[in-house]
Amino acid sequence: MRFSLAVPLQRIVNGRYEFDFDAFIAECQAAERAGFYSVVVGERRIGVTAYTTSPHVLAASALQATKRLNFAVTVVQLPLRDPYQVIQDATVLNSLYPGRFRLGVGAGYNEHAFEMFGKKLSHRGRDMEEGLRLINSFRNGEINIDVGRGPVPALDPAMGPHMPEVWVGSWAKEGVRRTARLADGWLPDPMRTGKVVAELAEIYREECRKHGKEPRIGLLREAWLADTDEQARAEYGPHVIHAHAEYFPRMEGGWKSLGTGEGKPYDVGVDPWLREIDRKEELALHHLLEDRFMIGSVDIWLEQLQGWIESIQPEEIVLRLRFQSGPPPSDTLRVIERIGRDIIPRFT
Repeated sequence: MRFSLAVPLQRIVNGRYEFDFDAFIAECQAAERAGFYSVVVGERRIGVTAYTTSPHVLAASALQATKRLNFAVTVVQLPLRDPYQVIQDATVLNSLYPGRFRLGVGAGYNEHAFEMFGKKLSHRGRDMEEGLRLINSFRNGEINIDVGRGPVPALDPAMGPHMPEVWVGSWAKEGVRRTARLADGWLPDPMRTGKVVAELAEIYREECRKHGKEPRIGLLREAWLADTDEQARAEYGPHVIHAHAEYFPRMEGGWKSLGTGEGKPYDVGVDPWLREIDRKEELALHHLLEDRFMIGSVDIWLEQLQGWIESIQPEEIVLRLRFQSGPPPSDTLRVIERIGRDIIPRFT
């Protein structure tokens, strides 16, 4: 099993959101030294987060600043973008840095972003399906344009024979089935419990079997490593709770589900504490710690990882250590080094 790292670009400095490119590059280089497989770069089309509207540009800068580390964009909101442009950008990066770039795409959920791009949120499933089919046709060299003197391939042969992998971030059952049919791998979100992800993983594996494909799963988790569980939770807890409390009130009208519908990050069937929570300010670390986050000592990490490996069978664990609110980059560098020393060698 391999380990990857989700690295933010923005952070809050003296109450203001700022790009911190130096910290971003420092964490990428530290991840390379520590033995991480890749760095994951996020996309955000609207609003203020730790990510950027131009993750391909950021990935290009980081690829230049490292020697062997892979990079993945996770995720481009495909219904808001031109599929050909998305895969062409990915193909150029993968050609410049052979085999080191992976494209991640997702359907998106922010209705305001869809409005800004003149798209309909209700069409996102259809647009994802069509976008992935066009991306695969491009990667397979099946698109040729007749310019009047014969067909011209859309795929520039100078890009070489090795096309970038395409993974999908999805959390609804139909999205997982689509991922199995049309993508190379699946990356579930970090909000669902390991138990819920394991149930979706069974659906994904079954659909892969139907189509004769090898299931490939990454697992994105919030994580922090320290000498003791108490220290880890004190250093990381306020930041991860701030991120979860602020991020998901915008998800399709609310961040929790008291029914049985799909799509919400928290559901009363899995999280009975939801009945006690009416405001985001009431969210606390103990609500989300079990089977979601990996925050603690080496022993906690080994126990939690072993459980997820057995139930989900991921080939990759993607760790998100830092948010725009913190912890400080200096602390993150220390944790990256420690993961490389105390965790990664036990699983590789």
